[in-house]
Amino acid sequence: MLDDFTPIIHRLPGRETRVYAVADVHIGAKECDLDGFAAFLKRIERDPDSYLVLCGDLISNGVKDSVTDVYEETMPPQAQVDMCAELLQPVAGRILGAVSGNHERRTKKSVDVDVTNYIMCLLKIPELYRPNMAFVRVNLVRGATKDHYALLLVHGKTANKRRQFAYAVEGVDAIVSAHTHDGEVQKPAKIVFTKSNNVVVKPMVNMCATSWLRPGGYSLAGLMPAKATSDPQCLVLEFTGSNSKTGQVRVAW
Repeated sequence: MLDDFTPIIHRLPGRETRVYAVADVHIGAKECDLDGFAAFLKRIERDPDSYLVLCGDLISNGVKDSVTDVYEETMPPQAQVDMCAELLQPVAGRILGAVSGNHERRTKKSVDVDVTNYIMCLLKIPELYRPNMAFVRVNLVRGATKDHYALLLVHGKTANKRRQFAYAVEGVDAIVSAHTHDGEVQKPAKIVFTKSNNVVVKPMVNMCATSWLRPGGYSLAGLMPAKATSDPQCLVLEFTGSNSKTGQVRVAW
């Protein structure tokens, strides 16, 4: 398993690339919109310019000492893992990176088994997994020219911590997080004093992915917004035709 500070580098063709944020699916929870999630993955499979980043809590992973009510799970954790890998298998070649969520970390904490790493091994792409955060470089290439985009994947904590963390990171075009189940997009531009004595404004996207849960269960008890959707938000990376990255990252929802 590679550490969090080992970057993931991709070289992708195309003029426009859509990177969908997938998190908080909670396979195994009775509220999981499994049919909607499967239909979404079929759509990704048919679109050659669409890719995925996985930001944790793909499975519900209820264990004896967790907040999740294990008696209401629709399948045990091993079956959740198998179902997740089965659903993702057709689009495994479109996954750009993955990190764990707090639900997967339950097993890591109790018996030192990294569930997300296991899922990525089943998909035969363990090199794209990082335990806590993943730095992902996407190079869009056309001929001899390429643009550079830098993404940071995390599962996240509270909304306040997500906003504060954005100011602690330099050099990325977008941070993709999850956990609160509430889709949100911020653009916390930074004023940068460069080494060439210029002052520039560097834009950045700070995006939180929606969940795939229908209303009910622990998420409702915790006042988490239930936003199961077949059309989650995505980052749109555009090819600008220059070897120095000058393009903007757009968000489509």
